[in-house]
Amino acid sequence: MIPSKKRLSPVSIGLFISLLALGIGAPVVAEDLSDNETCLECHADQARPEPENTDRPRVHNEDGSFAVEDHEMWSCIDCHEMITEIPHPEGINGSDVNCENCHDTTPTVD
Repeated sequence: MIPSKKRLSPVSIGLFISLLALGIGAPVVAEDLSDNETCLECHADQARPEPENTDRPRVHNEDGSFAVEDHEMWSCIDCHEMITEIPHPEGINGSDVNCENCHDTTPTVD
């Protein structure tokens, strides 16, 4: 007796194509958090309030641009290092920035 060839059913083929179309099995592409545009996809229209501590200088203008020109070369996560994934886990406060990661002391308003 000659064994018959097994064929995929039309339902199996349809399921396979649907999964491919939905991206199941495709490699996961991580968000590039070092690219400020990634952050601005969600945060571009958010106002940047004055620092809660009035002794600290304002780094961002309200529109998100930098008030301190020296910071323009850095990415968002250079200061907001607690942000490690998108979406951000609940309870993450992105405004908690440690200026002393780069500065000898926390800058103050002159």
